[in-house]
Amino acid sequence: MYHWILLGIEPTKDKRAVKLAYTQLLKQTPPAEFPEEFKALRKAYDQALEEISKSDDDANDNSASWHDAPLKEFQPQLDTNIEDRQDEVFSEPAPSSNHYTDDDEPVEFSTIKTISQLNLALTQLYSDISVRYSLEQWKMLFAAPIFWDVNQSNALTANLLDFFSNHHFLSENIWTFLDDSLSISGGLSISGDDTTRQIAIALSRYIKTLPKRINDGLVVGISEHVDFKNLQRHLEIRNYIEDRCLYGTLTSEDLENIAEQIEPEFKTDFPLYDYIVKYLWTLNAYSAIKRILTPLAIPDTEKDLLDYQAHAEYKLKNYELALKLYIQQEHNCRDFCTKVMFKSIGLCYLKLNNFEKAYLYLDAETYAVADMGREVALITARRGYIRELRADEAKNAIKIATLLYENGRYHDALSITEQYKNIFIVHANYLQALCLCKLSRFEEAYSEFLLFIDLYDERQLWLWPLIVDLSRYCYDLITFELFAYTLQKNIAIPSDFYKIDFFPGSTKPRCYTEQEMAILELTSEQDSVRRSLESVWHTESLQIFALAILNVRDPELIAYTDTSVVDDFQLCALHYVKVNKQFMLYNPRDCLRFLEAAFGQQDFDTCIMLADIAIKGLRAAPQAYYFKGCALLELNQYDTALAAFQQAAHEYNTHPYAVHSLNSAIKCCEELIEQGLPYAPQRTTLCQQLQETKEKVDA
Repeated sequence: MYHWILLGIEPTKDKRAVKLAYTQLLKQTPPAEFPEEFKALRKAYDQALEEISKSDDDANDNSASWHDAPLKEFQPQLDTNIEDRQDEVFSEPAPSSNHYTDDDEPVEFSTIKTISQLNLALTQLYSDISVRYSLEQWKMLFAAPIFWDVNQSNALTANLLDFFSNHHFLSENIWTFLDDSLSISGGLSISGDDTTRQIAIALSRYIKTLPKRINDGLVVGISEHVDFKNLQRHLEIRNYIEDRCLYGTLTSEDLENIAEQIEPEFKTDFPLYDYIVKYLWTLNAYSAIKRILTPLAIPDTEKDLLDYQAHAEYKLKNYELALKLYIQQEHNCRDFCTKVMFKSIGLCYLKLNNFEKAYLYLDAETYAVADMGREVALITARRGYIRELRADEAKNAIKIATLLYENGRYHDALSITEQYKNIFIVHANYLQALCLCKLSRFEEAYSEFLLFIDLYDERQLWLWPLIVDLSRYCYDLITFELFAYTLQKNIAIPSDFYKIDFFPGSTKPRCYTEQEMAILELTSEQDSVRRSLESVWHTESLQIFALAILNVRDPELIAYTDTSVVDDFQLCALHYVKVNKQFMLYNPRDCLRFLEAAFGQQDFDTCIMLADIAIKGLRAAPQAYYFKGCALLELNQYDTALAAFQQAAHEYNTHPYAVHSLNSAIKCCEELIEQGLPYAPQRTTLCQQLQETKEKVDA
């Protein structure tokens, strides 16, 4: 585009107009007096004539253009004559007196004062792959004296836009610098000059899509000695793939056809292959991914490509090959982190009906967030493993019952624990009590807990894990005798908490056996610890919750004459509750147990917090509404308290606390009336409702 600006005419196909403009300008710039300007003018003249000639050739060419042709159908090769078509993609200027060659001396940026010198410097910098992506080099270039010459600013801007529109394989940080320096996305995009505006808008769009482009336009892993024309051709392939993939106009067949045309010396351009594969994955083109990646020598460092290769085999149901690739990936990652590929390995074993290995790998997989797909697969693996273990049910009774319990099949697990009760007693395993708790048979579960408490005491086993489960499920059934003579002396302090979870109902830590370690190829003692069914955080939270429950239960069972002792226990319980807030959020029913203590200790904020959790998580929570109303009343927030008391009365219905709730609601109305607010009609309605509720309660 710059050559038309330099000639001072609009783009045209009329060669006579070009020659006329050139002749007139030549009179103003005699070569002897203005050698540099003459070179630039001559270059512009040559480029204009060449563009007209190519336009005429294209008009006579009926073949589809590069950007519009479905490649596979119309051209077996990506470009049969790339030298003739350089201008279409790169618009590289024809050789002229200032065209860069290897023999040219490097231009010193500090001496650049003319546009022709700038063009030579731009070409040299862009052509040198070793410095092209250096932001510092571009900053030094833009500090040249020509950029401070106001008289050349318009021509300079047009020249730069023309250059960068045809030489755009630069990294994102360099484009950001150019955008800021030239205001491409700003002022130039709304320029009054049509040509400038159109180029600026096109470049601005290109810059905005850079984060989605291949490796920010960088080509890595390629020999620095590669022929520059071959590199340009490869960059042309890259650019075509980028543009078509960005707008989703390539089919898997088209993309596979282009990938076949990548020259052997560029088969190590793995960012390009990564880009291709990710696009094909969105098309579910797993066979194409396999065909493209299989011939490549992918190094271990290209983890994403290796992952996609294995994933494609899995999607194609080649489970044995996928398993081999996943295990290879797992071994490659061992130096950094174990278990990173365990889920994928476990899924392959599940498809191959090797349920024991599938269960072990899926159960061992480390994850940060809930993975529903993994959980479903793990349940399936457990089912298959249970069927295998039932071949010798008596020998595997504890393992079978544990797997059933983990799968949520509490009735079936309970049946095994009852059938082989002696085995569970021998191994001091109280899984039967936990199954009864899950089935809401709490009194039967409490009896089982008592049986195992005596057994643990007799064998001098650590009672704290059992106490945590007992406090979790049978809090209300704990008696004074049990608490005072057994539980109190076995309560752990936070520094003594167990960090490794136990198998359900067992004092046996969740660790792998030697046989299981061998299956998983784990050698480190640290890796022997199995992933807890719950997170480590949850394991600790359960113990903190147990401490909070026991501190609340203590003054309920023991009649202390000194009220300060009761206060100390309740304050300690509330401290644990606040520390354990995240746990309480997931257990709204347990919040109800601490409402009275929080209100009694005038910790109204905690009382309201617990009430809100219960209200949000439970279908009916009259107790929560009542204590929330009481706390708000103490804080003089009468309108909000009124609403809470009314809801409490509604949910209590005919319970005596419905009367207390309505009395408190009436008190709120009276306080609001004293403030001059119109709550008298509502008070009258509440008084009538109170009378009706009293009659129902008395009846």
